[in-house]
Amino acid sequence: MSATATIGREYPERTRWVGKGVTAEDINAELDRLHRAAGGSGKVLALARTLNLIVVPCSDRIEKRVEQALDGLGGHTPSRTLVLREQGKKRLDANLVMECESPVAAGHVGLCHDRVLLTMDESRLEHSESLLAPLIVADLPTVLWLPEPGTAIPDPGLLERAQHVLVDSGAGDEAELRRLGELAGDIRVHDLAWGRLEYWRAATAAAFDPAERRRLLPAITAVKLRYEKHGLGAGLLLAGWIAARAGWSPGSLERNDGRARVQAARRDGGKVTIELDEAPPDHGCGGVDAMQFVGDSGEVAVGRGGATSSLRDMFAEALQPEPSFSRGYLPAVTAASTMLDGTT
Repeated sequence: MSATATIGREYPERTRWVGKGVTAEDINAELDRLHRAAGGSGKVLALARTLNLIVVPCSDRIEKRVEQALDGLGGHTPSRTLVLREQGKKRLDANLVMECESPVAAGHVGLCHDRVLLTMDESRLEHSESLLAPLIVADLPTVLWLPEPGTAIPDPGLLERAQHVLVDSGAGDEAELRRLGELAGDIRVHDLAWGRLEYWRAATAAAFDPAERRRLLPAITAVKLRYEKHGLGAGLLLAGWIAARAGWSPGSLERNDGRARVQAARRDGGKVTIELDEAPPDHGCGGVDAMQFVGDSGEVAVGRGGATSSLRDMFAEALQPEPSFSRGYLPAVTAASTMLDGTT
């Protein structure tokens, strides 16, 4: 085993340790040592962790984006973060970072949290749950983050360890909704794309709140939905939510000349056509630009109005263990998956 350590003087202060050919016990010992060293003489530092965050391996293409997201964790969700990466060498390497905000005055308490980058061979990755077990902080919720929706989970035991999975279906191909539909049947999924659609779900429910509009629902014959450029996945997820709430049974997605459509069956045997069209560039919010419900006796339009999600930290919200974040997601993503059945 070889190791090096450096201490930076940024604010917050960052203490780093790098080890090659290490064990989980070595890493735990270094984390303990780094925390004690960060305290120093006359400082009172507390470990501030609200959860365990496990990050499965991602492609080089988005590695920097993942690092940027993790760099901001200390400001809203200090955690024990365990980042997994694969290498060809048959050993476990570790890169530890402990970030501490020093107390600003006598009697104040500083806060520390830590991140561990674990680089290992394929065989160790396949047994990563047992390898990580000594590093998991007991009595804290555990979140499993899949930076790419299609990412393979190297060890199924990681799912058993986690309370929920964090994904962003808007970051991948809409076909990956199929996999998320299966995943959501086994564990609670916090999908950032679902969170960004919160306005549209609330606005749709509000649009049908008046009694005269609710009477239109059983006679809907068409739903016209416009989605942002490259946002078909968000459109399908919202269409899946509408179909699930209305009790419609959707068929397979049909594509033609850049447009998509789905035929759904109402409970009374009537048919509903769901049309999905791409909006002009720079239009939309949360992946969707507008919706219109058409019935024999009238129409109901739902626009974006002043909706924006730009001021919200959806990543921070999705990390929290609140079940409310995923309310309604399973039936919605299941319906969206049904639409994608038989399509490529």
